[in-house]
Order: sequence, then C-alpha cells, then structure tokens
Amino acid sequence: MSMRRHVDGLQSDRPPGNVSWRAPPGHASGRANLVGSLAEPAGISQPASPAGSSLLAEYGFLLRGHLDAATLARAAEAATRWRAPIHRVLIDLGWIGEADYAAALATWLGVGRAAGRRLSVASQPKPRGAPLSVLMHEAGAVRIVVPALAWQPAMLAGFLADMPQERARLLIATSAEIAAAGAAGGREQAALGQAVSGLVRLAPEFSARRAARPWQLVALALTIAGVAMGLAAEPFSAIGTALVALSIPFLCMAAIRTIGLIALLRHGAAPAPPATVERIPDADLPGYTVMVALYREAAVLPRLLRNLALLDYPATRLQILLALEETDTETRAAAAALDLPGNVRVVVVPPVGPRTKPKALNYALAFAEGEFVAIYDAEDRPEPDQLRKALAKFRAAGADLACVQAALNTYNPRASFLTRMFTIEYTMLFDALLPALERLRLPLPLGGTSNHFRTHVLRRVGAWDPYNVTEDADLGVRLARLGYRTGTIVSTTWEEAPFEFDNWLRQRTRWLKGWMQTYLVHTRRPVRLLRELGLRSWLGLHVLMFAILVAAVVHPLIYLLIGLQLWLATTPAEPGLDRVPQSWPLILAAANLALGLLSTVGLGLVAVARRGWWRLSLWAPAMPAYWLLISFAAYRALVHLVVKPHHWEKTRHGEGLRTLAAGNRSQFCPPRRPPPGWRAGNSR
Repeated sequence: MSMRRHVDGLQSDRPPGNVSWRAPPGHASGRANLVGSLAEPAGISQPASPAGSSLLAEYGFLLRGHLDAATLARAAEAATRWRAPIHRVLIDLGWIGEADYAAALATWLGVGRAAGRRLSVASQPKPRGAPLSVLMHEAGAVRIVVPALAWQPAMLAGFLADMPQERARLLIATSAEIAAAGAAGGREQAALGQAVSGLVRLAPEFSARRAARPWQLVALALTIAGVAMGLAAEPFSAIGTALVALSIPFLCMAAIRTIGLIALLRHGAAPAPPATVERIPDADLPGYTVMVALYREAAVLPRLLRNLALLDYPATRLQILLALEETDTETRAAAAALDLPGNVRVVVVPPVGPRTKPKALNYALAFAEGEFVAIYDAEDRPEPDQLRKALAKFRAAGADLACVQAALNTYNPRASFLTRMFTIEYTMLFDALLPALERLRLPLPLGGTSNHFRTHVLRRVGAWDPYNVTEDADLGVRLARLGYRTGTIVSTTWEEAPFEFDNWLRQRTRWLKGWMQTYLVHTRRPVRLLRELGLRSWLGLHVLMFAILVAAVVHPLIYLLIGLQLWLATTPAEPGLDRVPQSWPLILAAANLALGLLSTVGLGLVAVARRGWWRLSLWAPAMPAYWLLISFAAYRALVHLVVKPHHWEKTRHGEGLRTLAAGNRSQFCPPRRPPPGWRAGNSR
C-alpha cells in the first residue's frame, strides 16, 4: 500500500478496502451517523423484493416512512447470518434509531411511548405472561414499560391479543429512557462503588492507594544513608562500588533486549499461529465489548468511531462503550451531536474518586455485556481483523489465558525526533520483547490499549486499580500472580506518537510513575510474590521492572561516575593522599553501558527494518540521546510519586491528525498491509 493511499485513507471518510461507507438504498430517516449506517454487511445481496410475506407482516410497519423494502430485506439476510432479531440488526447498524423504532412499534401496537413521561420504578409484580419489562409509577398509575429491543414485534402483539386490558398500561421505551427513569439507578451506584473501591475491598494488597509500605521506605532511607556514609568515609572506593552496582541494570536490559533480538530473528514478531485458522461463522461469534475511556477528546471522537466501524465483527454481537467523564462537557456535547447507532453507548462516569482512566474503565465494565472485552484509546486505529485474531488465540489456548495483547505502533513516526524514537521504542517492545516474554512464560506488562480480556476473569481479579496511573502494567503482573497467562497476537493498532516535548514528557512521566507504583505494590511481600510467581517469573519480573526503572534513573549518573573515575585516574594525587582508583570498576561499567547501547541499537534496527521502515531504522543509533530524555522524565516521576501519586497527566491527542489535515503528509508511514484474502466488509 503506498503512502499516498494511506494518507488519503486517513483524511477522507472512506476507508480503504471493500467497506461501503454509505447508508443502504432507500434509507429514509436521513440519519447522519458515523458508525453503523456507514457500512453494510458483506455478502448481503440487494434483492428486488422483500424476503417474504412473514417479514412484511412483522416488520411492515417500518416501511411507513422509515425504511424501504430492499433495506428491510437486506437486514433480514444479515439477521439470518448473524442469528439476531431484525430490529437489532437495523438499530445496531444505525439504519434506524432506537427511538424511531420504538415510536414506530408503539404506533403499530396502539400503545404509548415512555418518552417525556415522569416515571419512577415500582415494586409491584408484573402481570402474568407479561414480556420482559419494568413496572413504573406515573402519577399514581402503574405502567408496564417494555424495552423496545427486548422482544420481537409479533410476540408483543400476541401478548396484547391475549391480554387486551393491559394495552392502556403498556409503554414502549428505549434503553436510555428506562435508565433515565431510574430503573438502572441501583446498578449505577453499584458500578461506581466497584469502580472506586472494588479492588481495595477485594484485595487491598494489590491497590496503589497507598503505594509504599513502611519497610520499603525504611529500606530506601537506609540505602541513601549508606551511600552518603560511604562517599564521606571512602569516596574513591565508594565511586568504584557505585559504578559496579549501577551498571547492573544496564546488563539486565542488555540481556532482555538480546533475548528479544534472538527471538525476533528466529521466530518473527510473535508466536507462530496455527497453520490454518478457521474463520468462525458470524452466527457463532460470542459477544464482544469494546471500551474506550475518553477525556477532552471531542476533536478525535468522530475519527475514533469511524476507525471502530472498520472492525470485522457483526454489529449485533459488538457492543461499544464510550466512557466519558461527567465534568467533560465538551466531549459529552460532541457525542450528543453524533447520531450513534444502537450498539454504541455513552457511559457517563460520575466525578467520584480519582479521575483516572482505570476508574472510568472499571465503571464502564459494569455495563459490558460481551464475553470478551477489548480496550482502545481515543486515537487508535486497530487492524480490522483484530477481534477475530484475539478470539482465535483464546480458543486455541486454555482457560488460563486471560488476556491477549496486540501490537501497538504509530502512524506519524516522521513528525519529529521524539516520534521517531517513540516508534522505534514501541516496535522493539511490542514486536520483539513482549512476544519473547510470552515464550519464556514470564509476566507481561500490558500496553494501555489493544488489550483483550475474558470478561469474567477481568471481573474476578478486580479489574483495574483506579489509583495506579499505569493500570495496564499493574494488571498484567496481577494476572500472572493469580495464575493467569497473557499472550500476544500479530495484529497492530495504529496510534499517534506525541511529537511535542511537553506532551511527550507528561505521558512518559505518568508511565514511569505508574511503573514505580506497580513495582512498589507487587514487592510489598517478596516471599508471597515468589510463591505466587515461581522463581523464574519472580526473577523475570525484577529484572524487567526494576532494571527499567533503575536504568532510567541512573543513566546520566553512569556517565558522571565514569567521567569522575577517569578524572581521578588521570589526575596526580596530592602528597599524602592515598588515591589509587581501581580500573576494573571503570572497565566493567563501560562494558555494561556499551552492551546496553549495542543491544538497544541492534534490536531497534532489526525490529523497525522488519516493518519495512528502512529509513527510520537509521535513527536507532540515536536511542542513547533519547534515554537522557527518559531519565529526565524518571526524575520528574519520582517527584510526582511523592507529591501527587494519583494525578493523571493528560496526553493530548489529535495533533498529528490536525497536521495531516493542514497538508503535511511527510510525517506519516503506511501501515502494514492486511492479511491476504482479508475482506473488510464482513462486519457491517
């Protein structure tokens, strides 16, 4: 795929591939929605006449100003393939709004609508034989409020034929109207309590509400005091000892990257999939919930919805939850202005507890209906077959596989020095290091997006820690401690790399602060951690997390100590001063530093080149300079860990898209091509 084609695909409202981004012929409602109505199911022919008299008999009322016969017939074919009610197909694809369908259904049945009425939940038992419904009070009278999506029209008509006396009491309602009337109030309160305090109640030892234990603070204080005393008593010996100690993290990082490089050269980007993966029929696919936590993302919301519309999954089995903060009036207004299809729901997160992404996801999880849950960020563009690949991985593995991580990469690596380094870093991590950790059966620190979970396992382990600002890494470690595995798949989600320094610094500070929180939380009880993980995983966790954090902090110190040691070795000592620094600490530190640099550059070159980005791979030798910026962020993270441990520094999204809209296309790289024979239009 050429770069030009990719950029045009980002700019326009028409995606590449075979997806038809238009409403079906005869779509009479004039809806301008951004998801379901923009695409139609592949393989659905357009017959000249409806599917049959029975279809007209049950759904013919929709032909009165809402749909034409050809559209209804097309929905019927999709309903047969997806094994779903026709009205769910119409609503979830956005071919008719839920409120329009409810109004048409109420008119056809000769009953009232719940819209605009003052209703409150009643406790009386429902009439015998009544369909799925909620009893509500209205000015002293009791109404039978029926969700429009709950039953087939013919079944409601049959109920009224058997019990005509209930016609005056029955009201047709949308899901939003039932929730607004208070029927879901208890569920929302329970969801809020679980979102804020669920993990603390379930397993307080896993919560970062108070990250450090007293013994950890004492150990840190003793270490600092010991270093200070050593420098005061034997400064020259202390410098040599410090050089040896501080070079160990670089040796660990060199070992990890060397393992990743070997795995990448031997196996490719991820564990090899089965030789043939049978495509699961649409009707047999389980429910899948996609959750996106949004805060101040009004500018990118339409593009996010268009990207999610490309997912190759039946609309009637795909639930999309947009978690918006109650105080974020701008994004809420942007969402309200969009005519969303029926399978997209806005979940408003109350301003209680920490205002963090994990709390918002926890709250939205209470409304997730899918057997599996996928997490995306506001600027994400997942490859269309990612849900199916994750599902195939789950089905091929045992029940202990709780999570699947897709690869992340960026679509704007050429925007600046930071985006180039960011892309190289991402490519090394997701294409090489995480798959290598999976093969070694070591804990995987998850990325913050494109995680796919078994929903029941996610709820069982307490979901995300709302007080941890790198909730993804923490959850990956917690899953491993509780006996679950995390896998990877060869599927990429494209997102925007921050190209302005202040934006990059806020994001990197939050990531490093969260890693510090995670390491403190999971090392509170070292013996228990060893017992839960086993020796190999226990060592792997320490080598990975501790080495990354310490290497980020000590990187500039290594240069300082090497320079000081060289100065001591070459400067004549004053008379009577015994100063003969040993050379072996200097040699060891320099060798470890060189190994770390070489392994990083080598892995970066190979990983990026495998993506086909040869020019970008030439920037890999600049990674040591990028490390110094990471060190600056690490020191800032240490300060924030003390003064504002749970503060979530917002990363701005959409800057790259605005640059693209302004005509600067040179910063964008084309994504990897989809698999041979892939058809994008099967989902919608």
